[in-house]
Order: sequence, then structure tokens, then C-alpha cells
Amino acid sequence: MRRPRSLRLQVVLIASALVAAVSIVVGVVAVLSLHDSMLSQVDARLNGAAARGADIAGGRGPGPAPGTTSPTGPGSTPAPTPPARPSRNDVVGAPGQSAGTITAIFRDGRFEIGGWIASDGSRHDLTAAQKKLLAGRLPTGSADRTAPVTLDLGGALGDYRVAGRTTPSGAGVVTALPLDSVTAVTGRLTLVVALVGLACIVLAIAAAAVAMGRALRPLRRVAHTAAAVTSVPLGRGEVRLAERVDARDIASTAEVGQVGAALNDMLDHVESALAQREASESTMRRFVADASHELRTPLATIRAYAQLSDRADAEEPEIRGNAALIDIEGVRMGALIDQLLLLARLDALPALAQDEVDLRLLLAEAVLAARLAGPDHVWILELGEDSALVRGDAGDLRRVVDNLLGNARVHTPEGTTVRVRLDEVRTGEGVGSVRLTVSDDGPGLPEAVRETVFERFARGETSRSRESGGTGLGMAIARAVVEAHGGTIAVGRGPGAAFVVTLPVAEPGADPDAARRITLEG
Repeated sequence: MRRPRSLRLQVVLIASALVAAVSIVVGVVAVLSLHDSMLSQVDARLNGAAARGADIAGGRGPGPAPGTTSPTGPGSTPAPTPPARPSRNDVVGAPGQSAGTITAIFRDGRFEIGGWIASDGSRHDLTAAQKKLLAGRLPTGSADRTAPVTLDLGGALGDYRVAGRTTPSGAGVVTALPLDSVTAVTGRLTLVVALVGLACIVLAIAAAAVAMGRALRPLRRVAHTAAAVTSVPLGRGEVRLAERVDARDIASTAEVGQVGAALNDMLDHVESALAQREASESTMRRFVADASHELRTPLATIRAYAQLSDRADAEEPEIRGNAALIDIEGVRMGALIDQLLLLARLDALPALAQDEVDLRLLLAEAVLAARLAGPDHVWILELGEDSALVRGDAGDLRRVVDNLLGNARVHTPEGTTVRVRLDEVRTGEGVGSVRLTVSDDGPGLPEAVRETVFERFARGETSRSRESGGTGLGMAIARAVVEAHGGTIAVGRGPGAAFVVTLPVAEPGADPDAARRITLEG
């Protein structure tokens, strides 16, 4: 591919083209204005010379004036004399004529007399071609003069300004003045304009190159920053993108500032995404390691009991006991796998059911089940009088409540009071969300666990004991389900452990009187 031209070169070329165009326009206008002005002056002189030539051709030049009488003798009556024919000396080089002036007199369309005078005062005749060209400028019809025009008379004469007149006697006079002074002056002006324009173009190129070099210097530093970032390996591991566009480059010009600020924002975004990727990969590696660790123990147990049952001296009661233990470990491993599959499904952001779920009814059923599973605990359920309807999957929401109640039952001693409270969170336009709080007056969460309680395979015990039967996935599943329903879950404040779940209410439309009124004592 052809390498694109640089922005600096393009701007220099554009500036040079503009200066050249302006110089050409100004030069052409100046030369044409001067040419027209000088041509007007020549035409004024030509009109005066043509008037004098017409006077000479009409007999009003040197010699007897036309219409005078001459005596023929003593006592005779004077008779009028015809106008005197002008001589060559009267026509060419007459007083008032400048060097190079051409005067030609024609009668009945034929050349009679004429010529031109040189700068040294010598008189010269006209060639046949010149006579023919001058005859073409004689007035025709009723016109007594022709407008001045420019003719190339050739030879040593060159360009002339020519005008013709007709005298009362019928003679035609053509007068011409040289344009060599006009040509010389306009030629010199054209040369000066060309040289000045060329100098302006060269200065414009130099100034544009220097100015663009200074203006693009911040942009080159931005490009250097981008190039430095491209050399950083981004494939794996923790990535730090330390390169940033300097603040002085951002403040240099609006355009460079926009590019630099956008590049900095992009680098911040990329660095944040890479950090999230690294954190996600680290979490995934830890998740895989923990899942492998969790699955290895029941598998090892199942294998050990199977080997014990396969012994030749194994008795039937022992085999049945081993089979029962194998079944327990299999159930436990199946539960763990089910939870892992549920987390995988929630990570895939599935389209959840949009059923109307009454949280009051759901909580009542969950607390009744928890009381049956933990009769040695005190269970208190506080529900409002109004319905608490949300949209979502009733089974997943029930799983969240069961996990919270199960944690409170398993990780607190006998006699602990577990309180389940449902509140409405009102906004200026009415009810915006519902808040579920599950708290107890037990020992509470260790400070080190509060930050990681919602992570996968997180346990409240310092050891990896499985005496409680937990897998460490319950709170991670609860957070995933709540967030999939557009809500939040957090650790609350309390004398013991407290968890707060906030869910958006369902869209208006359901009949609030249709909600069940539930009262639970105990």
C-alpha cells in the first residue's frame, strides 16, 4: 500500500497553494489594473494625436488656411483657393508628435501619405502590410471615427494603439501610438509580482513547516505514548499500563487535547478491564482449585469404602454400612455439583422467570421449614400488612431465603434468636423496593470473613472443616440470584450476624387485597 502523506506535508501544501492562489490573483489584478490605466492614458494621447492628424489632413495645418483668397491682379476680384494638400513632412513628425507616432492619410480608400517618426527624429515609410492593417481601421458608413484598438503592426513596430477619423473633406486619417512603454511597465510589474509571489510561497512553506512542526509536536508525543503501550504484553498476568498523555499536551490545543484525553480514558478503561480479567481469572483458578478440593474428598471417601467392601473377609453388615456411607458422600457430592451448575447458569446471565412472587408467603413457608429443621432456635417473623410482590423465579428466591436461614441455624448455638423482617422502602413516588433482613443474636461474623462472605467456597471457620456439611457456595449463590433479580445483598449491622436483601417491587397492576395475610407466631 502507498504510504499516506503526513498531516504536516498536507497542511504545508495547502498553505502554499493558498498563498500561491492569492499571489496570482493579486498579481493579475494589479497588472491588469495598471495596464488598463496606462492604456487609458495612451488612448487620451491618441485622441489628441488623431485630432491633430485630422486637422493636418483637412488643410488646417502649416500653409495657407483653407478658404483664403489670392489676388489675380490689380483691381481683380479675389477667388477662393482650394485647401492645400499636406506634405509628408506635415504628416510625419508634425509638431506635438511623440517618437513612434504613426499617421496615415487615405483618400477614397487608397493610401496617400503617411509614415512614422523614430526616436532620433528620422522619418520612416510604412510597409504594404502595415498600410493594409491601418486601412482596416478607417471609419465606415456615417461614422466619423473608430474606437481605439490594439494592433500588432509587425516588424520593428510591434503593438500599437490605433484609431481612425474622417475629415470634412472626405480624407481618412489613421493615427497610432506605440504600446512599448505600456508593455515595458506591465512586464516589469509582472516580473516583480512573480518574484514577490514566489518569495511569499517560499516563506509560507517555511512558516507552515515550522508552525506545523511545533503544533504537531504534542501529537507526536501522543503517538509515542500509544506506541509505548503497544509494546506491553497483554496476554496474561497482571498488566500495568503506566504510560499516559501528559497534561501539558492535553492543554496544548483543543484537537490534540481531545485525542490525548480520549487515549488516557481508553488506557484507563483497558487497564481496568485487564485488572478485572486478571481478578476473574484468579477467581476462576481459585474456584477450580476449591471445587477440585471439595470433590476430591467425597470421591476419595467413596473409593475407600468401595475398596473396604470389596475385601474378601468383608461381612454383610460392614458392606451395608459402607454402602450407606458411600450414599451419603454421593448425595453430598451431588449437592455440590448441583450448586456448581446453578452458579454456572447464573454466570451465563439467563433470562429469569418473570412471575409475580409474594415474598410474605415465601418467607412464611421458609421460616416454617426452618423451625422444623432447627427447633432449638427461636424464630421470629415480622411481616407488614401490605403485600410485597416482586417479579422473578420463586424457586431461586426461596433458595436465597433457605441459605440465609440455614446459615443462621448451622453457625449459631442452641437458643439463638433468628429474626426475619420484611420492610417496604418508600420513595417520593411510592414504594420502590422491599427489604428483607435476616439477623440473629449469635456470635456474629468474624471481621476477616465479612469481606469475603459472598465469595465462592468461603467459610466462617478458619479451618476447612466439613463438619457442618456446608460447601461454601450458599452465600455466593444467594448473591448471584439476588443480583440476577436486580437487587442487592449485603452484610448488615447487628449484635450477631445480619444480612440485608433489597429487591425491586413488581410493576403496579396486581390487586393488593388478593395478597395472603399471614401471621406466624413462635
